[in-house]
Amino acid sequence: MSSNISLSDYHDHEKTTVRVRYADTDRMGVVYHANYFVYFESGRAELIRRLWKSYLEIEEGGLILPIIEAGCTYYVGAKYDDLLTVCTRLANFSGVRLRFEYSVYKSSEKCALVEGFTVHCFTDLKGKPRRIPTDLLNLLKMK
Repeated sequence: MSSNISLSDYHDHEKTTVRVRYADTDRMGVVYHANYFVYFESGRAELIRRLWKSYLEIEEGGLILPIIEAGCTYYVGAKYDDLLTVCTRLANFSGVRLRFEYSVYKSSEKCALVEGFTVHCFTDLKGKPRRIPTDLLNLLKMK
């Protein structure tokens, strides 16, 4: 089974390229399932940097962006040395939550290997929930 979403559906979204390291694979020679969340993080970090600011700047400003929900559907496993494209988009947001969606493609193929999502909220450095910063919320409303 494969996804109905093709790589061309992500033309307006963040695309990040990653190469599968040997350490990313399991004994069967495919990417260990949890490592896709590491790839998702790469895409999310680049999207947030492009839209607003880097994670480092966010943390220096006294905020963190923890995951409060995550999921992933696996169609085909990537293998060592595959060049992957991680497509990331901000699917929706509210005053307190951001939902990112991801599709991972082998660079030479058109069907997604994996699709996933993460939901985040802002907190201060002690973990107390905070609303989405006004400047970010205004930027997102313009998109």
